[in-house]
Amino acid sequence: MTLTKSHTTETFRMPAAQWWQAIAFCLLMSLYGLQFLPILLVIALWLIKMWKQNRYFFLVEVMILVGHFGLANFNLLPIRISDMGMAIGVIMLIIYRKSPKVRLITIAMLGYFALMIFFATKSLESMSIQFLNMRNYMTIIGFFIPLLTFANKEFEWSKFLEALTAHALVICGFYVVDAYIIGGFMLLPATNANGIVVTYYDPYYSNYTARHYPPGLYLLLPLVPAITFNKIKLSIDHYILIALSLLASRTNTMLFALLICWAFFRPQIKQIIKYILALVIVVIALYHIDVQTGGYMRVAENIDQFSILELAEDDEDLAKFGTGRMAQILPKWELLERMDRVNIGFGFLHRDKTTNPHYIIKNPFYTDVTQSEEVATGVEVTQVQTILDIGLYGLIAQTLFYIGIYFIIRKYEQSKYYLSTLVGISVLGIGGFAGLNSVHGLVLLSFVLGAILCANKERQPSPSISHSTPRLLTE
Repeated sequence: MTLTKSHTTETFRMPAAQWWQAIAFCLLMSLYGLQFLPILLVIALWLIKMWKQNRYFFLVEVMILVGHFGLANFNLLPIRISDMGMAIGVIMLIIYRKSPKVRLITIAMLGYFALMIFFATKSLESMSIQFLNMRNYMTIIGFFIPLLTFANKEFEWSKFLEALTAHALVICGFYVVDAYIIGGFMLLPATNANGIVVTYYDPYYSNYTARHYPPGLYLLLPLVPAITFNKIKLSIDHYILIALSLLASRTNTMLFALLICWAFFRPQIKQIIKYILALVIVVIALYHIDVQTGGYMRVAENIDQFSILELAEDDEDLAKFGTGRMAQILPKWELLERMDRVNIGFGFLHRDKTTNPHYIIKNPFYTDVTQSEEVATGVEVTQVQTILDIGLYGLIAQTLFYIGIYFIIRKYEQSKYYLSTLVGISVLGIGGFAGLNSVHGLVLLSFVLGAILCANKERQPSPSISHSTPRLLTE
């Protein structure tokens, strides 16, 4: 691939043929998202082709297939494709002969999984139902997929970044075309903020102000350090494309996640302070621009909500905070306290399949009374959802696990990409988008982690899984 050199400031570019390859794959995924399911066969053949021609494109495209990222929903098949990714991770976990770093991460991950299972055993809900949501937390096991992809092959970090950048920019282009040209959800069917199902036989068009949810933009998070440290230099056209896609998503949490990573991931503390001040100025400017333009970007609306916390006189006032998110949380938190399960949570309840009366509540804060009876789960703030699932102890364990992975790989040059992705999806979790219990966020984090391990693997003369079977890969 004749792409940008990793230690120069040349503007990112790639051959036209490879741009068309990235566009073609994303279009195939759009057709899958539009429920044209026969296209999965074409996607499979495409990935076989990429496996032979370009492993970096293959890896990024498998990540997009597993995580969907706004191109498709997860419930189009009886078995989610992300479950197939997890199955590959489990197989690799069993057969892969691990080097010290991979072994340490694996032990920490298994300990984290064991703790979740322990909390699940303390719930009144059946384990079979709990596993439906527990598996989302386990998506991190996908870090083995990059190790499999580059088994006994050299891995160049710069080429991985370039492949990721190309697909991220294509998806940004999809946001722009969908929002400002088509005026619907043809290229990104799973970003429909109105919750309407869009298919190839029943397309949905709304208007040119329709909001597109941001999962496709998550791919930008690991690119922040690459741009900051001049590993990738984007052109003005690229930045305009990204800005328009962010405007199409109208999701301040996504914007703030990128800005926070942009401000914090700097080589020197003085630069961090300077860019934090710049971030404050940018947010203030966006607030005033939003006020003057009628609130299209929703920046002023979200910031003004903090006045509710100061003026709230009762729970009904407080429930208005967070564009309805607090209304989701308050009655469920009250039940958590009443059942004395703040520390260990309810277990992994399912909004549709849990029927245990202990976990059924009536939410007085919903304007739609037909929706008032619900299961005590399913809040948009992922950190709070984690507490509902596995309690404060579980949230602490989750935080220590993911920070612990950073300390295991901190001496690697690429560790900042893991940290940027971790911080970004955690910030998104506050708004109920990615988070450390969502497939979107953890697929991205696991593949970035796996790529970092590939970039720092150590070769050995005669690797093997056992005395008779070849080892797939060492770190």
